[in-house]
Amino acid sequence: MPEPVFRKTSGYLPQGFEKKFSQDEVKSDVDDDTSTASMSRPNELSDVEPQPEISEVIEEAPVLAAPKPEPKKGGAMKVIFSVFGILIALGLVLVFIAVVYYLFLMPSSSSTF
Repeated sequence: MPEPVFRKTSGYLPQGFEKKFSQDEVKSDVDDDTSTASMSRPNELSDVEPQPEISEVIEEAPVLAAPKPEPKKGGAMKVIFSVFGILIALGLVLVFIAVVYYLFLMPSSSSTF
């Protein structure tokens, strides 16, 4: 495997780059109608209004009424699903115990002479 080459740069443009791509060409290629660099500052007669301070905006905000508490729904469905879930969990535990007993704990019926 070849040794890695670590190159350093001076941070300047490569030699001959300025001759190939001069900044005058770049500036002349810019369309002045769409360029934001040549836009003037908005004058005092424009439609831009002064922006309010943040504290003024907070003070002027209307106070909202407290939200109404939602009516409680019946708890019958919660109780039914809880009981149903507990029964399923107990069933799974019983199936697990039955499988363990069948595979590991059941006495074998092999007869030896």
